[in-house]
Amino acid sequence: MAGSGLVAAAGTSQAADGRCYITASSANLRSKATANSTALGVVYKNNTCSKTELAWNASLTWVKVKMTSGNAKGKTGWIRADLLHTPTVDMNLD
Repeated sequence: MAGSGLVAAAGTSQAADGRCYITASSANLRSKATANSTALGVVYKNNTCSKTELAWNASLTWVKVKMTSGNAKGKTGWIRADLLHTPTVDMNLD
């Protein structure tokens, strides 16, 4: 991960710059980095967020975010990486 802006930390990584926004028309904000975990709310396209961690579960990358705009503003939870965009770090880790 050298040069990627990510630092490994016990199974997760922290991103150097925390800005992000939702690119899907809507996405569930989850309590854990799994599709089966409790939905804490729904976020919508162009809502902004700040990211704090990355996690990998099966073949999916998850991003822990704190929402900074929209109906879920102030909530923290996990969103699949393919449903959001981070301007300074490429989240497409295929």
